Amino acid sequence: MRLLKTDESFKLRFFMPSSVPDYVILSHRWTTPSSEECSFDDMTKTPISDPDCPARKKQGFSEIQGACRLAFEDGYSWIWIDGCCIDKSSSAELQEAINSMWNYYANSNICYVYMSDVQDSEAGWDQRFRKSEWFTRGWTLQELIAPVCVEFYAKDWAPIGTKAERHEEIVDITNIDPHILVQTYEIVNFTAAEKLSWAAHRNVTREEDEAYSLFGLFKVNMPLLYGEGRARAFIRLQEAIYNLRPDHTLFLFRYSRHHGDQPLLADSPTRFCNRVECTLCLLSRIGTVKCLPHEVSYTGISATERWTNQTHEPIMTTVTPLRNEVSTTLSLLEYRYVSDKLLFLNKNDSHAKFTHVAVLNHSLDQYIKGALCLLLRRGGRESFHRVQSAPALLPNVIELDSRLEQTKILVYPGTNASRPYHNVDITFSLKSDSFFVQSWSVEGTIQDLNLPVDGETTELNIRTNETKNAMHSAQVSCQITASQNLTMRISVQLIVVNEIWSIKEVAEIREGIPPREKHPPFRSSHLADRCTLPLSDGKRLSVGLRRLSAACRAQSDNAALQYRYQIVAKYM
Repeated sequence: MRLLKTDESFKLRFFMPSSVPDYVILSHRWTTPSSEECSFDDMTKTPISDPDCPARKKQGFSEIQGACRLAFEDGYSWIWIDGCCIDKSSSAELQEAINSMWNYYANSNICYVYMSDVQDSEAGWDQRFRKSEWFTRGWTLQELIAPVCVEFYAKDWAPIGTKAERHEEIVDITNIDPHILVQTYEIVNFTAAEKLSWAAHRNVTREEDEAYSLFGLFKVNMPLLYGEGRARAFIRLQEAIYNLRPDHTLFLFRYSRHHGDQPLLADSPTRFCNRVECTLCLLSRIGTVKCLPHEVSYTGISATERWTNQTHEPIMTTVTPLRNEVSTTLSLLEYRYVSDKLLFLNKNDSHAKFTHVAVLNHSLDQYIKGALCLLLRRGGRESFHRVQSAPALLPNVIELDSRLEQTKILVYPGTNASRPYHNVDITFSLKSDSFFVQSWSVEGTIQDLNLPVDGETTELNIRTNETKNAMHSAQVSCQITASQNLTMRISVQLIVVNEIWSIKEVAEIREGIPPREKHPPFRSSHLADRCTLPLSDGKRLSVGLRRLSAACRAQSDNAALQYRYQIVAKYM
């Protein structure tokens, strides 16, 4: 472990695990550009004690200086700060640090939380404390929970309370169980689902960190594979959690984006959001299927006696763009044996078609002899579909022990598992030095339309559903007029083909005069993003269609897909 000297020397020194001295640790939200953060290289390539050292000229140095000054005044000679105590150019060191991060914070004497968006002490005791971005970040979850002593500081380093002092307020902000904040309960006593609910809606810079920032909460170690993507990283985390300790609450996520049969594992911690009528869930329209009703709280789910004596088989997953297949061993019962005993958490699910139930090792607290069950439909010899429904409950499992079969099964969602559509916001505009837009028009299946008013025809905004049937019937047209010749009008028609917008037709419009055979309109029966058109004045017109960089091209919890298309028109 590498620590930073808190005196004016700012020296870095490496310590073996057996010889680490007392130290404090800094938790903060970097608000400076990455180029202005002080890295390991900045602190080592030139003596930091030199007033002309480049690191001292970076904006991030003031945070390091302030934290070191506070630690020195508190009597501590050493401090750990992530930005400069990790050599991030070494992938091995970065991996070791991330896997050890929980212990770094847990073993510190004090964790200083620096809230740069809380201006001063006065702001630290009102709503601005609650609204600090520090409470919304992925990495700060373990930085709040792991240390025994946490002290909060405003931007001017004024003290604004401690974790123990403000724990009731922090519970309301974060939805974290108060017992874990004041450390009266061990973190291992909480179910996987409840711990994941604390991480719901937390933001990270790199999408894989949504999973990597949770290693410490589950005492797991995993290799870092930046580039694998958000969903795959989170699936690997769930594999590691389950293979260490078979916690069936991993199957009890609240929401799913899947429209048909459900997967066995979730694709994000956000699916475990445990807040009733969560504003963020409502705003993002997260999923159409509720796998667990809000009436059931994770705090009301406990492990049964079967936890300790069940066969522990590892879980194996295969992730594809359309689905994730999960192979594991569960206790199965044929539905015919339990049809008159099941209590459905969602009464409407009693009409669903299923053939088996998977008996889990967790139950509702009021049914300590019972077990929660997943509803399954057999697909093949060892393959099952998880039916689109909430779990059910067997109030008494003991009477069915003789019929329980530990069976290795493959659970996978059907081919219609992904969402049938998602909203798509599209903006069309014209780029030209010689032409301007006179009018826009839209035909076909459009979910929402915002036609510009007269005099504001520069952009057209539409919202549609990205499905083959709906998108094929959408068509956008515009008329453009030459800036130097107002009688020169061109009609441009766009159509979507296989979810790609294309030029359908470009034609010159001459009032009362049909297009001459010598200058016919351009028409395309296939994909086209560029064309040329001879004009009646002897010139040639080039029309192109470009897709610009978008605010959001990948699926997002917070917004529709967004695309920007630009029509480029110019004389040749």
